[in-house]
Amino acid sequence: MSTAKKPAKKTPARKPAHDEDIHPLARPFLWLVSDGARKGFMYVVGFAALLSIGADFLVHRHSHFHFEEFKGFFAFFGFAAFAFVVLMGWPLRRLTGRSEDYYPESTEDD
Repeated sequence: MSTAKKPAKKTPARKPAHDEDIHPLARPFLWLVSDGARKGFMYVVGFAALLSIGADFLVHRHSHFHFEEFKGFFAFFGFAAFAFVVLMGWPLRRLTGRSEDYYPESTEDD
């Protein structure tokens, strides 16, 4: 048995089968499908986050609570709050979701 791993296949960008399948108003935004646009967006967001943390060292704030005075507090608090909201979707789905066979199959033609 070989222990070498196969190289991961890159998934190609989704392209419509025919030009007529593309809505005319969507044509100017087709560049957003490329891998470079997605990676570039992540770099821009990361740079903005670093810039906001860096600006925190230049601005003196008069905070209401003592823990707000720590440098980068709002950036880390915002990230933690966002992660909490996203991760709470899984338990909420289990709590409020219905099983796949909840609705009976229709016997009449609609």
